[in-house]
Amino acid sequence: MKRKIVTAGDRVYLKYFDLQFFHDKAREAEAELVPFKELNEDKFKEVIALADALVVIDRPIRKDHLNVMSRCKIIQALEVGYDFIDVVAATEKGIIVSNVPAYGKEQVAIHALTLLLACHRKIKQLMAETSAGGWDYNVCKPVRDLSTLTLGIVGLGKIGRALAPRAQALGLNVLSYDPYLDDDIFAHLGVGRCYDFEELLSKADFLSLHVPLTLETFHMIGDRELAVFKPGAVLINTCRGKVVDEQALYRALSSSRLAGAGLDVLETEPPDADNPLLICSNAIITPHAAWYSEQSTERLKEQGMEEVVRVLNGARPRYVVNPEVLYPGRERG
Repeated sequence: MKRKIVTAGDRVYLKYFDLQFFHDKAREAEAELVPFKELNEDKFKEVIALADALVVIDRPIRKDHLNVMSRCKIIQALEVGYDFIDVVAATEKGIIVSNVPAYGKEQVAIHALTLLLACHRKIKQLMAETSAGGWDYNVCKPVRDLSTLTLGIVGLGKIGRALAPRAQALGLNVLSYDPYLDDDIFAHLGVGRCYDFEELLSKADFLSLHVPLTLETFHMIGDRELAVFKPGAVLINTCRGKVVDEQALYRALSSSRLAGAGLDVLETEPPDADNPLLICSNAIITPHAAWYSEQSTERLKEQGMEEVVRVLNGARPRYVVNPEVLYPGRERG
C-alpha cells in the first residue's frame, strides 16, 4: 500500500493555497499527499488511520485520534508550538512529534520589538489624535528615553535570544527569566539574569513573553503577577494567547495599572467580537502575524516537510519534541 501523508488544519490551507510543493515532497518519500479540509471527526479518523505521517497546524490531535493511527511514524506540527498535540499519547504509540522551531525567529523578535516601540511611543493614541483632526503630541505623555528603561524577556530560547541583541542595540537594558538555562547563556548574550519570576516583573518596564504553552505557563500572567508589575509597564505577547489571563489583563489596562499591551496572540483566535481588548485604547493587537515574511513562509513548509521525508525514508528528524521515542527504554536526563 502506498504511503500517505495527511495534511490537516485550516491554517495549513490559509498559508498555502497551492499545495504543489507538498505533493512534490511527498513523492520524495514515495508517498501521496492527502489534504483533509473537513471538520467531520469521524471522517478525520478514517483518513488518519491510514496515514504514515500527519502534517498539521492547530487542529487538535487527541488520544482518541492517536488510538486509530496504526501506521503513523511522525506528526509534524507546521509551526513552533505543539500544545494542540497530545505528546504523551503520541509517545506511548511510538510516534515522533516534531515542530519547526527556527523558521521565523527573527520575524517574531522584530514583531515583538515593533509592538514594544509602538506602545512606548503611544502610536495608537497619536494616530487617534490626528484622525480626529487634532495635532497635540501631549496625548502621548509621558515618554522616556529607551536608554533609561529595562526590557524583561521571559524565556530565553531561540526567539528570546534573537530579541535581546536587537533591544540592546536600541539602548534598552535587558534582563531575562528562564529557569531551564545555564548562567553562561545569559553571560554570552550580555543579559542580566533574574532567578525569580517576580523579580523580573518588578524590574521590567517592558515584559516580552517567549514561552511555549504548557501546564506551567498557562495564565502565567494573571492578577497576582500584574500586581507586581511596575506601574506604567507594558506587556508584549507574541507566543501563545493562553499564557495571559485576558480578563486580568483588561482590568490592568483599564485601571492604567499597565500603560499598554502589544498582543499578536489571544486566548481565542479569531477573537470574539465582544472581546474588550479589541477596543482598549492602550492595547495594540495584530492577527497572529509575527511569524510572517515571504521568506519565513517558504522556510516553514520546506523545513517541516523535510522532516517528514527524512523520517519516512528512515533518517532521524532534526527537531524532536519527544526524543524518548527514538531511544525506547532509555530515560531522559
